[in-house]
Amino acid sequence: MRNLKHVGLCLVLVLLAACSTLPTSTSNVIKENTWYPIGKILNNDSFEIIVGDHIEQVTFLSLDVTDINDELFGSDTHQYISDQLHASEKVMLSFDTEMRKENGQLQAIVHLQDETNLNEKLLELGYAKLLIIEPNIKMENIYKKIEQQAKGNHIGVWSNAKETSNEDVSIKETRYTGISLTINKKEQAAKITNNTLTEIDLSHWKLLSVTGNQTYIFEDVILEPGDKITIYAKETAASKDLFSYYWGSEDVWDLSQEESAELYNTKNELIAEWEE
Repeated sequence: MRNLKHVGLCLVLVLLAACSTLPTSTSNVIKENTWYPIGKILNNDSFEIIVGDHIEQVTFLSLDVTDINDELFGSDTHQYISDQLHASEKVMLSFDTEMRKENGQLQAIVHLQDETNLNEKLLELGYAKLLIIEPNIKMENIYKKIEQQAKGNHIGVWSNAKETSNEDVSIKETRYTGISLTINKKEQAAKITNNTLTEIDLSHWKLLSVTGNQTYIFEDVILEPGDKITIYAKETAASKDLFSYYWGSEDVWDLSQEESAELYNTKNELIAEWEE
């Protein structure tokens, strides 16, 4: 009996030792749809958040924010970012293909507690320019439109007529009048039809849910004359056929608000659009 007690005690000690080597917390894992307290504001394009028991640095996804040392707008930009972050106290982050930059910073779309999308507001006020770095192209078309509008309003950095964009942000007119785009929100389906007499290579074209800020990128897809394809939000038993594609695992089209959709080719020409 004494030996059995001794063995039992040893087993308990071994289990305790093993447990001590396991992670003590999963609170340091970065998650979307989670509010994180604000730490220090480091400069105009980065700030800290508190994640569990450590600090992470965050920069604004797809933005070239006006430098804090810029003589005209550096100070105004810094004041605006500071005011917004301090007022919110916490932020929620969402990401594109790459969560981190090479230097380890989180690159994110920053959402405030009053539902402000801080990335979009910085573009809208002319405190930042668009800076798309592949493969993170999720926000490209939405941000291009916002930057174009700010530029047209001569606001922020765009008050200087000589200021240039980081890239060509022109959104060109529809090239193919025979391509139609329709959305069935109830079925969570986008349908593209080729009404022309020639085949169309959709490879690397982009279908954009404007309201939901979501982008679907086609892989190797050839659309023959008269053919149509359907892009469902997610795979269901009713959607399984040769001409069906799948956005992901979540709903894309919001039934509670008005939606719009846009189809772009590889030259970022607006090919077709749909609005409620």
